[in-house]
Amino acid sequence: MSDPTTGAAPAVETTANPTATATGQQDALDKGVSAALDKAGHGQSASTTEKISDGLRGAFKKATGKDVPIADKQ
Repeated sequence: MSDPTTGAAPAVETTANPTATATGQQDALDKGVSAALDKAGHGQSASTTEKISDGLRGAFKKATGKDVPIADKQ
């Protein structure tokens, strides 16, 4: 919905650490990726962390032929 006076979209509030708010929906692999990114100084959004962990799952399955033993919560 846009602002009727300016026609602009309303501002969206963000948190300092967006991954902290979405930890309820993250599995252990997502949390590990998030922790590794934070330790390396690259704080990312929860959606970016999910994309990275999905890529890791795909690479693991392609290399081993097996699923990652951590269930994906989506």
